[in-house]
Amino acid sequence: MAFEPLQTDEKLDAPVEKTPDMDAAMLTGCSGFVFSSVGGYILSVWPFLVFPESEKLVRLATAAGIGFVPASILGIIATRKFGLAGACGFVGAALATGIFLYLRLDEIFIGALARQAPTPDYPKMMSWLLPLAWILGTAIIAIAVLPKEKDE
Repeated sequence: MAFEPLQTDEKLDAPVEKTPDMDAAMLTGCSGFVFSSVGGYILSVWPFLVFPESEKLVRLATAAGIGFVPASILGIIATRKFGLAGACGFVGAALATGIFLYLRLDEIFIGALARQAPTPDYPKMMSWLLPLAWILGTAIIAIAVLPKEKDE
């Protein structure tokens, strides 16, 4: 009669160690990537949608801070939990956020010229400097908290 849970009549001295299977590893990595990228993007962008008056530097800095801090915390958690897949999702969210910020800030300058709306009190280079700083800051955080591989 078979012994549970091995379904064999072989008697073992110690319990069998469970080895990680490839499907579970792929599903975990893909889920971690999607979770960190979509979650990081949503956490990064919502303040700019709630506080649309981004032509003032104080409002822009407030929205950027409100978005960057929780997105970075999520990225750190995802990177530590999912490893490289979480870090790539974290940086992917930063790339999408950088594009969003570039388009949003460029829209402000175009609107200021076209309708003589309030002119931003920061230089035009901020439309590419803030997205670049966002992406670089996220990449630095991801590299800093990436767990060391055991196979090195």
